[in-house]
Amino acid sequence: MQAPILHLLLLLLLPFFLHPAGGLDCEGEDPAISVLSPRHGSVLPLELHGMDALRVEVELLMCNFHAIDGSISVFGGVGEQKIQDLWHPVNGRKNYSIDIPYAYGEAWEESMVYLERGMGMAYRLEFSLTEGGFEVGVSSFVDLLLISRHIPRPADPSVGLKEDKKFIYLLSTKFETSRPDLQTASSDLLQLVWGPLRPNGSDAIWYPGCTWNEARNRLYEEARGRGRHYLYFIFTDDDASLSLQPGQPMGHGPDEVEGDPWREYERLLLKWQPAAGYAKYTIQQPHTQKRDGPEDEIQCVRFADPLLVAYHFEAAAFLLPYTTEFDSESWHYSAVVINVLQSLHYRNHILQFNSLYVHDNQKTVGYAAFRLMNWERPIRWITASIALHEHVSEVGILNPVQVKCHPSVHPLPKALSYVVKPSTFDICHPVFQHLRSPELATSTHNCSGWNLEGKLLDLLFVQIELGKQLRAEQEGKLDELRMEVKELREMMQQLLKGEDKEGGSESESEDQGRDGEKGEEEETGERGTGGETKEEL
Repeated sequence: MQAPILHLLLLLLLPFFLHPAGGLDCEGEDPAISVLSPRHGSVLPLELHGMDALRVEVELLMCNFHAIDGSISVFGGVGEQKIQDLWHPVNGRKNYSIDIPYAYGEAWEESMVYLERGMGMAYRLEFSLTEGGFEVGVSSFVDLLLISRHIPRPADPSVGLKEDKKFIYLLSTKFETSRPDLQTASSDLLQLVWGPLRPNGSDAIWYPGCTWNEARNRLYEEARGRGRHYLYFIFTDDDASLSLQPGQPMGHGPDEVEGDPWREYERLLLKWQPAAGYAKYTIQQPHTQKRDGPEDEIQCVRFADPLLVAYHFEAAAFLLPYTTEFDSESWHYSAVVINVLQSLHYRNHILQFNSLYVHDNQKTVGYAAFRLMNWERPIRWITASIALHEHVSEVGILNPVQVKCHPSVHPLPKALSYVVKPSTFDICHPVFQHLRSPELATSTHNCSGWNLEGKLLDLLFVQIELGKQLRAEQEGKLDELRMEVKELREMMQQLLKGEDKEGGSESESEDQGRDGEKGEEEETGERGTGGETKEEL
C-alpha cells in the first residue's frame, strides 16, 4: 500500500523539481532573467490575412532584481526595434503578452511572398533589464520561427516549399463515383457523398443530407487536414461537365474534340495563377461573349457561378469557408458573398478562361427548394464588412448578376501575395470568424462589442453620403454651363430693363410680370440636362 502512495507523491512533486517556482530557479545573488517559454526554435503558424500585430505569449523568470523604477525592455527582430516596456517586474515567474506590430510596405510584401512560398522567417525576441531607463547588462532572448498557417505543414526555413501535387479536386456527389480524369499524377481527388449510400473508398467522405455549402466546407477542411500542400483547391459538383470550346456561340461541341479540358484548365491556372479561376458557365456565357474578333484567352469577371471554381490557396484562406448564414433561404447566397469579397480584394485576378466552358446537367436533387434570389439580403450582410473600400463603386454590388468587370479592371497574372491587409475589411464580421478563431494564439483581434446591426446602419449612412457626393460630382460638371446661363440671363434682364424705360409705367408692370414667368421657366430649364437648357435659351 505504501508503494502506490510514494509513487503518487513522486508524481506530484516531480513538476517542482523539473520547473521549480519563484526563487528556487535562481542561482547566486546577481540579477538574472531567462525565457522559460516559448522554447528556442518554436514554430509559430501565422494567420496572415488581416494581421496587424503578432501576439507572443512568453513566460519569464527574473531573479534578484529589486529596482523600484525598473522594467524589462523588449526588443524584436535583430534587437534594433524596441517593442514595449514591462514595468515594475517582480522576481519569480510571470507570463506576459508581447504584441509585435506589423509595418506595411515593400518589406511586408516581400515577407508575405516569402512565407507563402513555404519558407520560415527567424525572429528574435530579446528581454533586457533596465533601471532608471538604462540597461543594466542583464538580458535573455528566444529565437522563433514564423511560418504561414496557409501551408498545412511545418516548412524547412532553408529550402522552398515542395508540393506533393499542385491540384486537389473537391467533388460533391450524390453517389460515390470513379473519376480518373480528376485523379492524376498532378492532382488528387476527394469526394463527398451527400446521398443515402455510404461510400467505400478512402478518398470519400459520407455526409448525408448536408447542404451545398456544408459539403464544400467539409471538403475544404478535410483537404487542408491531409498535411499536404496544394496550390489550388478546385471545387465542382457531380452534375458539372467541362469541355473545350469548339467555337459555337454557346460553347457546345462534338465529343471528338481533341484535347483534355481538365489538363487545359490546370495549364491556364499555372500560367495566370488567379485568385479564383472559372470556365465559361452555360447560363452566363452569352453575357461575356465577345461580339467582334477572336476572344482573348482570359477575361476578368465580377460575378461568376461556382459550379466549377479553383481557388488559389492564399485566396482560399481568406474567402473560405462558405457562409452557411442563409442556407435555410438559398444556397446561392454564399456565392454572392464570395463574389463581393473577391471582386473587392482580388479585382484583377478573378479570371474566366474563354477556351473552356462548364455545363450544368441539372442532376442535383433537392436543390430547387433553396433558390431564393433576393440578392439584397446577402449583399447588405457582407457589405457591413467593407471598411470604406475605395473600389466599392466599381464592384457594382447592387447588381450582382452583372458578370463583366468594371471597364477599368483588367486581368493580370499573379505578381504579389494574395494576403489581404487589415485596413481593407472589418475582421470582426461573422464571415471572418475563421481568421480570428480562439485557437489562433498569435491573433490580437478584439471584437467585443461589435454589432452587425450597428454596422448595417453605419453602412446605410455611408451609402447616403456617397449618393450625395455622386450627385455633387454630377452637378459639378454643369458649373460651366450654369455660368453661361447666368451671363445670358443678366444680358436679357438688361435688355428688358432698357425696354421698360421706354415703355412707361403700365408696360413696365406687365413686363415685370412676364419677366417673373420667364425667370421661373429658365430656372426650371436649368435643372434639366445641359443640352435641354441651352436649347431652350
